[in-house]
Amino acid sequence: MSFSTVAAVYDRRQSGNRNIAGGHRPLRQSDCLTASKATLWVILLLLLGSCAQQKDLGSFPARNISIIVPFKPGGGFDLQARMLAPFLEKYLPNKIHVVIENVSGAGGKMAAVQLGRSGPNGYTIGLIGLESIAFMRATGQLAEDPQNWSWLGQLGSEPLLVAATTGSGLKSPADMKSKNFRFGVTSEMLPSAAILCRAIGAKFQPVHFDGSGEVVLAAIRGDVDTWVFSWPTAIKGVRDGQGKLVSLFVVDKARLASVPDVPTLAELGVEAGAGVYAVGAVSRVIAAPAGLDANVREILISAIEQAGHDPQFIEQMKHADFEVVTAGPDTIRTKLKAAVEEFARAEITQ
Repeated sequence: MSFSTVAAVYDRRQSGNRNIAGGHRPLRQSDCLTASKATLWVILLLLLGSCAQQKDLGSFPARNISIIVPFKPGGGFDLQARMLAPFLEKYLPNKIHVVIENVSGAGGKMAAVQLGRSGPNGYTIGLIGLESIAFMRATGQLAEDPQNWSWLGQLGSEPLLVAATTGSGLKSPADMKSKNFRFGVTSEMLPSAAILCRAIGAKFQPVHFDGSGEVVLAAIRGDVDTWVFSWPTAIKGVRDGQGKLVSLFVVDKARLASVPDVPTLAELGVEAGAGVYAVGAVSRVIAAPAGLDANVREILISAIEQAGHDPQFIEQMKHADFEVVTAGPDTIRTKLKAAVEEFARAEITQ
């Protein structure tokens, strides 16, 4: 009940004490008691409201936190968010639960829009793909400028790995340049795949699928010739490919310790510009809406950083074929700017 509601009730009670003829009857002790009770109720309600507000603002977090994930359960983003949740709970100053909210649709756009429109109170954050957000911004799909979001940290930045079917005849970027081939892509991977083909000088002929699992199955069937994902996802697909799939190269300047036998794009003779590397990864970053309170932001940044360096979390990620690569808000903004500029230059549409 608000202050105005209490006051209105009190006024009605008082008006009932007036004489019909317009005069006033003598004040009785019961009238004083009624007025005192109403005043006490008003004071009590105001005090309770003030305490609740102070608790919400001054003792963060005071309730559960939701992590928005832009894809359905079971994918890389979902798995990493679920592994992160208990470690955030461990390092946040108050005992609360961190829950996962899967908001799939439009290649991650639905989640980005929901995150951008949520209240900047720290209770809704998102684990999102930096490159996907950059592409949405470059193509005008996001009204808000993600540079203004409250960037909180990064869990991983996984260079892309290009794989092919053994029956495609594709063994190098030179083969991709000289042959016609069908490139299996998801909406998330399409922009980076297009830029990669442009850098190689290959003709880009995309075949669209809803998820990485569908792409791998299509490759095993022979419905596509090549495909690209973050290296953990791609390597898993190759391993599950019944001997029909092979890794070609990683989009990075140095070989990856986790897949040392896979050559880099540069090793195979492709001199790619900085922009190609700016979009040649899947960077899983954590953000909150713009306008987040500075104290709340620092609490979340600290908890995410501690979680990212927790040996148990690192081991769990490694067991799931993920590598923890942390980064701070300033680094994330720099990477976002470079990716937006590269996608804008490429003039790619979906």
